[in-house]
Amino acid sequence: MDTVIHNKIIRGNFGKCWLDGELLAEVKSFEAKLTLEYEEVNVQGEAGKYQRLVGTSIAGTVVLHKIDSKIQAKVAIGAKTLQLGDMKFVTALADPDSHGAERVEILGVTLDEVMLTQFENKKVLETSVPFKAADYNFLDMIV
Repeated sequence: MDTVIHNKIIRGNFGKCWLDGELLAEVKSFEAKLTLEYEEVNVQGEAGKYQRLVGTSIAGTVVLHKIDSKIQAKVAIGAKTLQLGDMKFVTALADPDSHGAERVEILGVTLDEVMLTQFENKKVLETSVPFKAADYNFLDMIV
């Protein structure tokens, strides 16, 4: 049986990202990771240690080609007044050769840091924005 899977491997070229409904056309890369948090449990009479799921955390980074001050503008006033509301990312990955699309909604997003200014001679600029989040939903999955 000749199974061709190499043409089904999803390419990141087709990834898109929206922040609060606005397409970030300059996105270079996006990563969000769900970490499962456990508490160690010792069971009487058992030699092994068990783990009990007690919570989760979400963290990630969006890297943008530097074309404007969109991210800085998003937080400029709120950072000074300490009144910065939660944000929402939606990502989509839909390679035309794959069996569908994967879309993820990331909720309760808070930005950890934003570069105020940065440049280097003879370098194409990009900005890296680390974030944390409270929740997520898979809107579409490739199965």
